[in-house]
Amino acid sequence: VELGSLLAVDARVLLLDEPTGGVAQRETEAFGPLIRRIQAELDASVVVIEHDMPLVMSISDRVYCLESGSVIAEGTPDEVRNDPLVIASYLGTDERAIRRSGTA
Repeated sequence: VELGSLLAVDARVLLLDEPTGGVAQRETEAFGPLIRRIQAELDASVVVIEHDMPLVMSISDRVYCLESGSVIAEGTPDEVRNDPLVIASYLGTDERAIRRSGTA
């Protein structure tokens, strides 16, 4: 409903705070293509605050990664995904966890 109301006023910037919070995985997976379509059709900028990293990486042209309120990395999804500070912050320094994540 909230997303629909933003579209009705022809917004040029959409700010979405945890848009998939409390949503089933199937709906979350459908959300990425929907956001990309809205962005393309409205020629709008979309700012997403989200903890679902697969979603973030699939819909973003640019990613800013924060830790304790400070930016620790910025760049393309691939640059941020492979940043050593991001890996240490989100996965820790346990080599087994890093290998399981597919980032190593």
